[in-house]
Amino acid sequence: MAGSPGRGASRSGGPPRAAVFVSPHGFGHAARASAVMEALHRRLGCHFELFTSSPPWFFDESVAGMYRYHHVVTDVGFVQTSALAYDLERTVAAVGALVPFDDELVDRLAATVRATGCTFVLCDIAPLGVAVAERAGIPSVLVQNFTWPWLYEPLLAEAPDLQRLSAELDRWFGRATLHLLAEPFCDPDSRAHGSVFPVSRPARIGREEARAALGLGAEERVLVVTMGGYTEAMPFLGALEALQGVTILVTGAHATETRGSLRLFDNGTRLYMPHLVRAADAVVAKLGYSTVAEVWREGRPLAYVTRADFREMPPLRAWVAERIPGFEIRGEDFAGGGWIERISELLEIPPPDPQPKGGADMVVDLVVEKLPGAAP
Repeated sequence: MAGSPGRGASRSGGPPRAAVFVSPHGFGHAARASAVMEALHRRLGCHFELFTSSPPWFFDESVAGMYRYHHVVTDVGFVQTSALAYDLERTVAAVGALVPFDDELVDRLAATVRATGCTFVLCDIAPLGVAVAERAGIPSVLVQNFTWPWLYEPLLAEAPDLQRLSAELDRWFGRATLHLLAEPFCDPDSRAHGSVFPVSRPARIGREEARAALGLGAEERVLVVTMGGYTEAMPFLGALEALQGVTILVTGAHATETRGSLRLFDNGTRLYMPHLVRAADAVVAKLGYSTVAEVWREGRPLAYVTRADFREMPPLRAWVAERIPGFEIRGEDFAGGGWIERISELLEIPPPDPQPKGGADMVVDLVVEKLPGAAP
């Protein structure tokens, strides 16, 4: 574990502090945790001890200078081979290397949490944080839209070792002091103490400014294509490049480059996705939590790419179908690019109304209400 004191180091008599444990599975958990951290800082003045293996630059987009970073493998989830595929054997091995949690690791992290004056632990699907909070003698707040044991359940016959690992993870999920479901949640866990609206990072600039920052004109038709924090094969880029009358911003490409009206960004390029969504007229994206929450908050049509082998998909798809206009692209059809013929249809859909309040402020409301001794 390594600390970076340049990011919000604790000082005697300084601001209130919370520990934050974030799953590194994709950028969705980091995005949701960043949104809650920003709301906690804005509302309560909190600074943070951040425990994760997600990159610090991602959090700097929301809470730069408000945290100290500790590189720790807090969670696994799935070992992804692309945005739409995972390796089950490697997943089982990685989870088995973490669970049960090592007592020495939990002791060391709990000592750090106590020494830095944290009054509670915020966890985004990383149950190691619940164990650390319990050892440190402070409350824990779990924010989730699913749990790993729930996602692993259909895979137990194929990977029997997951049964034991899932039971251990589920034991810790059930011990959170305050357990909150973030819409769109997939499993209405009876242990939860409440639910909140979709949690997303806020856009901080207006639409014209967001477009200007990307070099886009005020009247351009703009489409964002994103597969989250993973690189995905995109053999259809030539077909996108040939489209007329629309500028297309693609994240998760193999290299950052511009091809006419097609702009490609690799995953190393620093992009604040809420600003891309604000600049866009419509979005094509892997059906995942953070993108759905950002699109819902901003009010944009969405064409969403699904995967048949992931238990999260049906409830997430049902929630989106009721609230966000657009259409589905099956994962097996994405690389073929047949959906490109429907881009004009997507761009013509009237945008839904933006949402004035997201779930991050609701999380803070519940922390203040339910944990009065932990929140200043």
